[in-house]
Amino acid sequence: MYLYIYDDYIQHKRFEKDLVQIENRLTDLGIEGKIARLALFRDAEEMIRDELRRGVSTVVAVGNDQTVRKVLDVVAEHQVTFGMIPIGTPDVLARVLGIPQGLAACDALSARIVETIDIGTVNGRRFITGVSVPNFRAQITCEGTFRVTPNKAGNLEVRNIALGTSGTPAPADPRDGKLEAVLKVAIPSGWLGWFGRKRIGTSVVPTHSIAIRSEKPIQVFADGEQMEGTRFDIGIEPLTLKVITGRGRLF
Repeated sequence: MYLYIYDDYIQHKRFEKDLVQIENRLTDLGIEGKIARLALFRDAEEMIRDELRRGVSTVVAVGNDQTVRKVLDVVAEHQVTFGMIPIGTPDVLARVLGIPQGLAACDALSARIVETIDIGTVNGRRFITGVSVPNFRAQITCEGTFRVTPNKAGNLEVRNIALGTSGTPAPADPRDGKLEAVLKVAIPSGWLGWFGRKRIGTSVVPTHSIAIRSEKPIQVFADGEQMEGTRFDIGIEPLTLKVITGRGRLF
């Protein structure tokens, strides 16, 4: 049985036509289900748990990346299948999973190509794609043993899934039980460095756990959601999430 979680913003009148078309298409495909609407003062996790006790086996987030973050923890804990119908932006997670926007997503749900993937955690909060730390100049420890502190500010990415854009290392595989710590720091490029020309030095470390320690509070972004603090412990939950993907998935 399917449970469709509507985020509060798509209940605006301007999405009314899109939702009618989506609901009709889901009925045509035989995958209609119960609709639950998120609201500002409604506990999304408790609402989903109630439906899971009633036999729901697939939870579909209808919304954007922020919608996914609202339901990810409870879906992962109960090991039900997760799907997405993206409406609007940001939609990075949908693009990673190969799910098209709006009405076309219904056919991807119906095809039901299910992959079981790893999920990352940062201070107990789960993420799918990764954690980024701009202007990074703190200490990182991988596997409790390998420790490094960059002598210049750079950018740190802890990847569960990498998009494989030009100039980056090969995409991280969310099914290998590992994360990738990618640290990028600008360094002088030979004698031209005296004239301000620099190149980007990149270090890539596969790891199962990462500890970040900073003397001053820093900002990190887990699947785009901001967190702030001086201590961050990042880990991996191997093959935890069963997710419906499209043919254009990026892994």
